[in-house]
Amino acid sequence: MASNPSYSKCVEACQECATTCLANVVAMLGKESKNACPRCCLECAAICTLCVHAMTIDAKFASDYCRLCAEVCQWCAEECAAHDHDHCQKCAEACRRCAEAGQSVAA
Repeated sequence: MASNPSYSKCVEACQECATTCLANVVAMLGKESKNACPRCCLECAAICTLCVHAMTIDAKFASDYCRLCAEVCQWCAEECAAHDHDHCQKCAEACRRCAEAGQSVAA
């Protein structure tokens, strides 16, 4: 758990987002994509994991990581939402929640 209690919601959102993004990458294997999905999911999972680490250790630049994470999550949400697949829609929703949580920490 994060050492700073104000990070708790964001840590949970980042963990869910990273897991959902990685599951989406697997679900997209062999499927055609006309945008950055599933590539964005790989980037999103990576920044979410890094963000969790930064918040867990109460890193000096944790809010900066969260700001970048929110941007990447928003981008990933837009890319995934463009697909009709249920797994892409679930991913987009997890990314939106994570972007909101990251923006709150970054503010």
